Amino acid sequence: GGAEGVYCAALPELGLGIALKCDDGAGRAAEVMVAACMARVLRADKALAAILIEQAHPPVKSRIGAKVGAVRPTAALN
Repeated sequence: GGAEGVYCAALPELGLGIALKCDDGAGRAAEVMVAACMARVLRADKALAAILIEQAHPPVKSRIGAKVGAVRPTAALN
């Protein structure tokens, strides 16, 4: 509840901003959510959108550094 898990981003040069509420509240989930939303908002800049999409799908690694999964946005954000 409340402001926990609320994330905002502003792109004043474009006159844009976003405000998101992450039910999970965890930083890892919020980072994915913000990157996915920004990739959608900035999709006209294909190079930047590609970087943001990559950031929206970070790997989950084991203690020894092996990739064991990935965090990804929900279908609504893809």
